[in-house]
Amino acid sequence: MSARATVDRIVARALTWGGLLSVSLILGGVVAAGLLGQLATPGHPAEIFTSLGDIRRALALHPPHALAVTALGLVCLLATPVAAVGLAIPAFWRDGDRLYAAIAATVLAMLLVSLVVSAGV
Repeated sequence: MSARATVDRIVARALTWGGLLSVSLILGGVVAAGLLGQLATPGHPAEIFTSLGDIRRALALHPPHALAVTALGLVCLLATPVAAVGLAIPAFWRDGDRLYAAIAATVLAMLLVSLVVSAGV
């Protein structure tokens, strides 16, 4: 198997499994929220989770807040391509493709900086 095929397989698996996990959490959270009456209704807005801390606290409840599960799914969906780029770097490096490892590291750095800046950290 060529080096390129190895990197492609690693990235494809990360994107596939990250996407499946994300969609499962989102759908599970929405269905549970509907069953538990946690969805928005006229005069009663749904709870909104605006930070990772909010999500963590809502997931720590017993039972966890269903819409926090949905929010976790969205966070996973956003983190999936970042993780795929992070996994590509050592795969490129191991296969001797230093140029693509450097490009992937640059892309990862830009993604992480944009996350930090957008979070207001």
